[in-house]
Amino acid sequence: MKRSTIPVGDVGVAIAKPYASCTQAMVLGLTSRKGNLNAQNGDEPISSVPWEHILVKLVIPPKGYRYLSHGHFSGVELPTLNEKGVCTTYAGRFSKSFPLYPGKAEYLSADDLMRISGSAKEYVQKWEENFTKYGSRQNVGWTIVDPKEGYYIEGLNYVYGDPANHSIQGPITDMVFAAGNFFLTERFKQYEEGACGYNRAKRVWQMLIDRQYDCIVGMPYGIALPYFMSIWRDHGNISPEEQRMSDYVPEERGALTVCCHGGTGHRTAKGIISLSMAQHTNLLSCMWITFGQPCISPFLPFYIGINAVPDIVSIRSNPVAQVFENLRLTLEYHPEYRPEITHYCTVFELQTIEQTEKLEADISKLVDDGREIEVRVLLTEFVAKKCNEAMSVGSQWLEFLQSLPLVP
Repeated sequence: MKRSTIPVGDVGVAIAKPYASCTQAMVLGLTSRKGNLNAQNGDEPISSVPWEHILVKLVIPPKGYRYLSHGHFSGVELPTLNEKGVCTTYAGRFSKSFPLYPGKAEYLSADDLMRISGSAKEYVQKWEENFTKYGSRQNVGWTIVDPKEGYYIEGLNYVYGDPANHSIQGPITDMVFAAGNFFLTERFKQYEEGACGYNRAKRVWQMLIDRQYDCIVGMPYGIALPYFMSIWRDHGNISPEEQRMSDYVPEERGALTVCCHGGTGHRTAKGIISLSMAQHTNLLSCMWITFGQPCISPFLPFYIGINAVPDIVSIRSNPVAQVFENLRLTLEYHPEYRPEITHYCTVFELQTIEQTEKLEADISKLVDDGREIEVRVLLTEFVAKKCNEAMSVGSQWLEFLQSLPLVP
């Protein structure tokens, strides 16, 4: 066992201040209307260029499982969902600085884990073995979900070769879960610095537990996608315009909001919800993502069974994300139209979900007939159609707002 010591200089992993507050959530088993759900909102600095980062990629490796990833403002592509229905979220944990592994570390990357893990349990086992030996390049908390169960794992580099350097909660079933940028494990709290996101995580948890036991106690439905989507665009008790006067809304006293609109610090740039399907997992498991702030950008579906991701959301210029970022900027001059745009996005999603219900029923029949090639074409066409529709709608709203006089 090798015990780490806190270095004097900048030789380890150190994050002195929180740089953004992300919230992670899981909805599992009986608490979910349809499949296990794993979700995260994504904040970005005001100085970043969102459309360069909110990209979706489909990775089909020579060996292993195909997976979908989405971009992060740091330039990292985060693997999100694979064809076995394993879906993950990642959020930073802030601690004192510890040196990296003193030797040659054979880190398993998030991409490696997504490519080689056939279940959430297998993902956690591989991660645990690797983290015990080498720790990690940075402190991160993960939620890991598959069609059967979910896990929450976290760790930091204060010791190597000892399982005390990490923590695993799970398997978790038939309940909801939420966390932010803070450690949940007691033994890690003494090393924590700059924890953030308590208020937002509490807000998300409150909205989830409000419906946690609906199915369990015999009510007909659990938490469905539309409700989960509404959580990621929730403004709580503080309006977007009030938030613009602040720097770091998730830590404002008394602020209860999930969709954040900081003026000079950070803002919510996207929402992500992964649906891990028990039936036809390798085709119908789906990542839903917004290409702008969730309150003014609809969640769009990306099935794991598609042949390709549309260019308008996968290339660096990302036309869809550009449209919704310009819409955000223009809407600040006409905030009275925000409720109407949010309503439109909600209806767009409801109709999309209705369309997916029919599509998935048709696909189940085709799969039973052995027509998987045709299924993948249908899924690819559907995803492209919804991306094009979203870009058209966003462009129309943008054109309308830009036509309005700035001064009445």
